[in-house]
Amino acid sequence: MSLWRSLCWVQFLFLLVVFTYLGLTPHPENSVPMFNDKLMHCSGYFFAGISINFAFPRWRFWYRAAFLILYSIGIEIGQHFMPPRTFDALDICANSTGVVLGLLFVNLLAQKIDWFNRLLYWQSNN
Repeated sequence: MSLWRSLCWVQFLFLLVVFTYLGLTPHPENSVPMFNDKLMHCSGYFFAGISINFAFPRWRFWYRAAFLILYSIGIEIGQHFMPPRTFDALDICANSTGVVLGLLFVNLLAQKIDWFNRLLYWQSNN
């Protein structure tokens, strides 16, 4: 595995650790400023959609989407058992929207911008 791909994998893993902490901590507002809840969910998972593309560029679109959506469902289920947090199906909808938009954004850039496509699929022999 190239250094570039290792860094991409590490940044994705770090993002999942941060999301898990924020998703399961009883009071995330103590860690980050809160504003529109659904917008925060959507934008956070938009960046997760971008991040997973760099960590696992060879995975099919739907594998990456399914991984992140199932991860977000797992966080929501975990919140059910972490009072005062609660399960919210609308959070899953916002998360899923962000994931798909992030994945589509990267796919569009990779199709339209040659240097971005090379960056996305960079291998150790480059």
